[in-house]
Amino acid sequence: MTPSITDPLRRADEMFSARLASIGPSDWDRPTPCADWSVRQVVGHVVTGSAMAAGILRGATRNQAIAILGVDELGNEPEVAYRRVLDEQVAAFAAVDSFDMVCEHPAGDMSARQLLDFRVADLVLHTWDIAVAVGLDTDLDADLVEVVWEGLAPMAPFIGRLGVFGHGPSGAVPDDAPLQTRLLDLAGRHP
Repeated sequence: MTPSITDPLRRADEMFSARLASIGPSDWDRPTPCADWSVRQVVGHVVTGSAMAAGILRGATRNQAIAILGVDELGNEPEVAYRRVLDEQVAAFAAVDSFDMVCEHPAGDMSARQLLDFRVADLVLHTWDIAVAVGLDTDLDADLVEVVWEGLAPMAPFIGRLGVFGHGPSGAVPDDAPLQTRLLDLAGRHP
C-alpha cells in the first residue's frame, strides 16, 4: 500500500493522543515549556489550530480562520473536543484534491501541503511540551522528527524572529547531536 501524504498527520495525532490520554485531572494547570502556557492552553492551541486548518481547507477566508482561532473548543471535555476536531482536520485533509491548493492562512497564503506540514509540526512539538509538563516519555517518533526537521531547518536563520518558536536555536547544540535535540532547539525548546 502506497503511503498517503497525510500519513504523518495521522501518526502525529496518534502520538499526541497517547500523551493526552495520560493527562490527569490535576495536570491541566501545569506549566509547559511554552512560556506562560499551561497544559490546557497547549491542548487548546492544538485544537483551535486544527479547527482553523479544517475550516481553511473547507474554504474559510483569512478573517474566518482568525475568528476560529478565537473560539475555545475545549470546553469541559478536552479529550472529547480534541478527538472531534482532530478527526475533522484529518477528514478535511483527506478531501483535498490538490495539495497545491492555496489556503488563506492568517500568516499568509500557503499551499495545502504547507498547511499540512504546519499541523504535523504543531502536533509533534506540542507532544513534547505536554510530555515534559506532565512527566511523560519525551521521546518522539523519529520519522516524524525528521519530517518536521526538513520543514523547519530552512527557517533556522530567522525562525527566532517569527514569534512562535521562542528565541529560536540556542547555538549551543552541536550538529552531531540527536536530531530530536536539534529540532527542539531549533523550535525554541532548549532541553
